[in-house]
Amino acid sequence: SKAISQMLMKAAEDLKSPMLSAAALKVSVTEDHFVKVRQIIKDLVAKLQSEAESEQTQKSFCDKEMKAAVTSRDEEQGKVEDTMAQITAKESAKAQLKQEIATLSQQIAENKRALMEATELRDAESKENLKTIDEAGAGKEVVTQAIEVLKVFYE
Repeated sequence: SKAISQMLMKAAEDLKSPMLSAAALKVSVTEDHFVKVRQIIKDLVAKLQSEAESEQTQKSFCDKEMKAAVTSRDEEQGKVEDTMAQITAKESAKAQLKQEIATLSQQIAENKRALMEATELRDAESKENLKTIDEAGAGKEVVTQAIEVLKVFYE
């Protein structure tokens, strides 16, 4: 209102207009009824700007935290997938080892059976050999006696 009053006074002086002088006086004397309204509006604008800044700060914080949470979640998901892959690999290895154990157990059983058969065969051969040795010993004795008889007879 002061700026308007000063502008009107200057224009009144330049133009030498009594009407403009009266208007300038009236504007300068008249109380501004919108002072409170303008102050309320200024306060509201300041409050809204403050809230906007606060919301922007909150949004930035939320965005930062959300990014961190997503990154953390993705890292943990990666760890879970790695662990699941390890579990799968170990279960596969376990199944393969069980199969190998079964195969080796079967081979061990076959080897034991073959060993027992070989042992029985050797025992039988040993008995046969002992019998042959005994028979050869007895045959030797008979041959020795026959030689003695022949020596006595031919001498």
